[in-house]
Amino acid sequence: MAAQLNLPLERPVVNSPVSDDNSDQTVTVTPPSKTLTLALNSPEGIDCYGNERKALLDQGKFYNNPVLSDIKLVVGGQKYYSHKLILVKCSDVFERMFSSDWSDENLKEVELKEDSICIGVFPRFLKFLYTNHIKLNTDNSLPILILADKYNIVDLKNVCINFASTCIIPKLQLKDVFHIWFQYATKCYHQTLITCSVQTLSDKMEDITSTVEWETEWMNLDQDQLIEFLKSSELIIKDEYALWKATIKWLNAPQNVEKIQENLKKVLCYIRFPMMVPEQLCEIESSAIVEQNTELFQHHLKSAYKYHSLPLTTRANMKEFSSSAFLLRNYSDLRWDKRLIIPKYSTLPKGEEVSLRFATRASSFPAQTWEWELKISPKGFSPTCDDLRTILYSNLILDQPRPVEYLLSVVGSDQILQSVCGRKNFTKARYSIDTELEKKISVSDLMTSNSPLLVNDCLHLQIHLKPVE
Repeated sequence: MAAQLNLPLERPVVNSPVSDDNSDQTVTVTPPSKTLTLALNSPEGIDCYGNERKALLDQGKFYNNPVLSDIKLVVGGQKYYSHKLILVKCSDVFERMFSSDWSDENLKEVELKEDSICIGVFPRFLKFLYTNHIKLNTDNSLPILILADKYNIVDLKNVCINFASTCIIPKLQLKDVFHIWFQYATKCYHQTLITCSVQTLSDKMEDITSTVEWETEWMNLDQDQLIEFLKSSELIIKDEYALWKATIKWLNAPQNVEKIQENLKKVLCYIRFPMMVPEQLCEIESSAIVEQNTELFQHHLKSAYKYHSLPLTTRANMKEFSSSAFLLRNYSDLRWDKRLIIPKYSTLPKGEEVSLRFATRASSFPAQTWEWELKISPKGFSPTCDDLRTILYSNLILDQPRPVEYLLSVVGSDQILQSVCGRKNFTKARYSIDTELEKKISVSDLMTSNSPLLVNDCLHLQIHLKPVE
């Protein structure tokens, strides 16, 4: 009697070696003996796979080939011999198109109406359905993505999006990024392309929000496009107040002026009021737009004032101060806080120390810059030590002791994840402090697969400093 396979064990899998030739291959498989024995004797048997690459190459021979063709696609006057099975396998749109409810089963020719920019790339698009392979460049990526979207070819969409995000958008002129990729991405809700476009444009955010050269683009953003900018922590801008003034300008644009209240309800939650100084908050509070919409602003301003009234050590323990409203952007103005990023975490060697230098204001008169350095061991202090050591150094030669509060946080894309805080009396002889971040976060937490403490393989930190009277 054959043994039944009824164990929570993964069955052995046999794969053919990848090869482009037709030579005979010998496959050797040595799965666990107990599992193999049970699988061999089971009615279900062992999964065995052939050479997928060779199968696709062989299938590619049928591209635009009359052999066994059962449908012709006509695009821009050009006819392509096609096979319904291939088209339907790749696209639910083609499946509906060729279903008996939609078309005559005996139909031998179908004309497809495509955008003019897509007609020339249609052969490459069609060949991908047969071969799962395509050659992309700067000119053809968007037209092919348009076709992939239209016919819902998910695999091709991912290929185009990844190619554009890594090879095209970061290298394009900013006007082209804005008018071509950002516009298309926001219309089709391709979040990866939206994020990449915003990140590329973020370096020039001050120009985009305040110069004549970019005024037309900024004023003509639709609401969703504006929100994509306001959501981003990557923006390089003077301060949050400057971003608010740019938002006011957008709210007062001719096409928006009749729906200011409606737009305010949508965009206010993306303005980071706590990142403004109290003087700026007072100015906003006394503005006409707040007086006319008091209820919409009340919660945001109250939360910001409360945030500023509390010491850093209290802020660190309040859950209400952990949302995206309390995340720093890349502000260019000299402040008492800074956003810091350690990129490509997965590639960092164990035991390596990373130094992050930044400057803040200084509690002195006349005003001067206070230079700091945060030294962190992202994967442990040494090859044998897994402590996430994080030391803050003052690089300013002090003439007298200066007590300072600190608040160091690990942040995600939309919230503060973990924080440590404390107080240090910095002097000429005592110029560093161990933040003890390792008490909240371990290296193993960071190194887990898809760690929630990392953002796209980057460790995002923000530090707040506050002089103590």
